[in-house]
Amino acid sequence: MMPQFDATKLTVQQMQTFCEVYRCGSYAEAARRLDTTSTTLWEQIRVLQRTYQATLFDRRGKKIVATPAAETLYKHLAPMLESIHSSFVCLHEQESGEPKEIRIVVGVRMMLEELDGPLQAFVRSYPSIRLRLMTADNQTAQQMVVENQADLALMIEPFREARLDGITIRRLYEIEYLAVISRRNSLSKRNRLTIKDLLRQPLVLGHPQTIVRREFNQWMVRSGCETEPQIRAETDNSAATIACVRAGLGVGIVAGLPSGWLVKSLTTKSLAKEMGKVYVVACTRTGYRAPDSIAGLLQTLSLIDQHGSI
Repeated sequence: MMPQFDATKLTVQQMQTFCEVYRCGSYAEAARRLDTTSTTLWEQIRVLQRTYQATLFDRRGKKIVATPAAETLYKHLAPMLESIHSSFVCLHEQESGEPKEIRIVVGVRMMLEELDGPLQAFVRSYPSIRLRLMTADNQTAQQMVVENQADLALMIEPFREARLDGITIRRLYEIEYLAVISRRNSLSKRNRLTIKDLLRQPLVLGHPQTIVRREFNQWMVRSGCETEPQIRAETDNSAATIACVRAGLGVGIVAGLPSGWLVKSLTTKSLAKEMGKVYVVACTRTGYRAPDSIAGLLQTLSLIDQHGSI
């Protein structure tokens, strides 16, 4: 028989405490972020455990570890907490108009190649809103959204296992996996290239945690290729990879636009047939209600074509 629960005992403060402790994996760090004490948070978690009649965290030495019950509870409470936060934002917008500032975290290549048109359109439509633009890798960008350091993250679609809890993803537009080659390289004259052709060249690749590198490594496994790639340099974003190609370090593999601004003095060849499709996505907190300004920006971004035009 299912035990009886009293949801009226659950408070927003307890929900916020639980979600912060879950994300931090530490009472001390959660207390620092919430500007309170570890003892206060610990007492609130004890009350929450009694309310749900479940153990939420186990202590292992000086660390605390979320239990399966905590993982399930977080998936339910995080969106609810975000919806509550969004209700204040929505009412504020209704009374006083659009927000004063929107925080966006974005990849370096994307910032340089695709955002000029959408940002110009945004500023024309919402001249009173200040934009705060930040750059970060995929994992850091997601974390910034989850921790409410950013309202929106624009990034290459992460692998499913690399997606953080509390994130909602929306596909915006398609880009390509590309080989980027100096025009002095004889490969630039070929009509078609395969990855096996590139393995005879010094390569510039993203480091092993990047999306492009992981897809490249998966291709190596799928194809059964035993040739060891000659990796000349590793980077943490496609813009840096392209800069290394321009500097003569080797052939690069990136995710981007075949006629993007950064590759104008170089040659690009599509690797889509071997590495598949790749999308730019928008990441927001689950339960977050985007204001009209962000919704309009995302709609503009979804119209970008393979040339970076709207």
